[in-house]
Amino acid sequence: MPHTPRTGPHDRGRLRAAAVAASVAAVGLAGCAAETGARDGGVAPPLSPPTSASPLWPQYSPPVTPTSEPTGPDRRYLSIEDVEVPAAGLKRIPVKELLEKDPNVAKLVRDELQACPGTECGLRKPVYRDLTGDGQDELVVGLDAPAAGLTLVQVYRAFGTAVRPVLISWGPLGLTGETFGHDLVLVSTGNDGRFTTRYRWDGNVLSAAAPQDQTGDSDRKSAAPIPPPTEPAPVPTPAPTRTE
Repeated sequence: MPHTPRTGPHDRGRLRAAAVAASVAAVGLAGCAAETGARDGGVAPPLSPPTSASPLWPQYSPPVTPTSEPTGPDRRYLSIEDVEVPAAGLKRIPVKELLEKDPNVAKLVRDELQACPGTECGLRKPVYRDLTGDGQDELVVGLDAPAAGLTLVQVYRAFGTAVRPVLISWGPLGLTGETFGHDLVLVSTGNDGRFTTRYRWDGNVLSAAAPQDQTGDSDRKSAAPIPPPTEPAPVPTPAPTRTE
């Protein structure tokens, strides 16, 4: 008959402790196994909308840029001494007369006007748009010079009773344009594609907007500008951008 070892109180305590430890380990393993599978975490929390910008200084307003007669290099756009803006505004000034008396106008323009006996010549219909945001319309003049293969776009602004250009831009014959808000976009189309330049009021003149500021024009590429045909030289026309 085999001998069965006897266990004392201390041995039975150790056996019970071992059994409890084994049970705890089994439960832990079961829990780990359950976590490896899919489980229902309940209803997903609702998505929060993206937060809007919050200004650091909401009450701060930048100083207003003066819109009176400009200083510095922009003075090359001279006021037209012999023309006074009437109370009714620029719409009352004959465009041909304005160009003939404008000291900023190139000789090519004067020759084009003098060679034409009519009142229209190569002049397009004047357009009046608010390009400075002051509530007053500027005068946009377009003149085609077929002999030179060029088109002039010139923008005039009233400064009280005085008037002077705030943009003189030459482009290939057929140059046209459009406005977006207070921005002026000049567009030319040729064998090399479609070119655009966006101009924006900077407090003194209409200057070319930087490429990153040309909202909606991200697909347009730069091209070389067309220089003015003769003296006096207007503010240099910046490089336009191209649309494929």
